[in-house]
Amino acid sequence: MKLIGEVTQNLVYNDFFSNVKTAIASFTSSVQGIALTVIIACIVITGLMFVFGEGPSRTAKKWLMYIIIGAVLIFGASTLGTTIRDVSGF
Repeated sequence: MKLIGEVTQNLVYNDFFSNVKTAIASFTSSVQGIALTVIIACIVITGLMFVFGEGPSRTAKKWLMYIIIGAVLIFGASTLGTTIRDVSGF
């Protein structure tokens, strides 16, 4: 029986797994934003080190390798996590 002027409400369920999924997605996007800023700053610093001579240039080559590896790990982990979440259906 339907009442005149009845207001229907959508029920929102507090699902633990959806809350965890939202929290992890928010955390990884925050970390990626901060990491991108740090990576750009480090690349600028290593670029300046290449300009200032042979000694700093050798150090900059090592740093550049570590910066690239770190960037791949940070952004690769997020992509891998998103892929696993989509495949598993969480």
